[in-house]
Amino acid sequence: MLRRQRFREKYGLAEDEKAVLCVGHYIERKGILDFIGLARSNPQYRFFWFGYTNLKLVPEAVAGAMKTAPKNLCFPGYVHSDALCDAYCGCDLFSFMSYEETEGIVVLEALSCEIPVIVRDIPVYDGWLTDGENVCKARSTADFQRQMDDIFSGTAPDLRASGRKVALERDFSRIGADLTAIYGRMVPLPAYDAEYVKK
Repeated sequence: MLRRQRFREKYGLAEDEKAVLCVGHYIERKGILDFIGLARSNPQYRFFWFGYTNLKLVPEAVAGAMKTAPKNLCFPGYVHSDALCDAYCGCDLFSFMSYEETEGIVVLEALSCEIPVIVRDIPVYDGWLTDGENVCKARSTADFQRQMDDIFSGTAPDLRASGRKVALERDFSRIGADLTAIYGRMVPLPAYDAEYVKK
């Protein structure tokens, strides 16, 4: 509760004002153009894109879209992990419109903070994120809009607890224990024989 309050005070958000979050580099593949479009279509909500990319490396299409982004969209840039955790806890929705990911660490971060999550329906999430069970999935910007409307109107199921469970299953300590168990079952290699190698 303190984290939410701290974030909302910092950015001047009223308690009943809806806020949508994304985290990533300023890369088209991350869905930044779609996120900007979603913000433009929803002036009644506040949008935040955390993360940073040197603007000299940003393609003109993205740089231009950022320069003309609507006033309800804020680009706070790169922030310390505590401030980012405040953002996850302070916003009302994590909308991750990325077209391609290796895993999506920021998705796990959002789930662990028990914020509703919408992800693009891409193969990397198959088998561990299920639409309507622990996240909402969307194929198009229109789908993201519909899912967001349902979450904010209260008609979507509350998936926060089941989402957090997914994040906890991928906690470093648990993964470490799983790897230790795997290595413990492996058959050891024969001892190194220096004399044999010389022959």
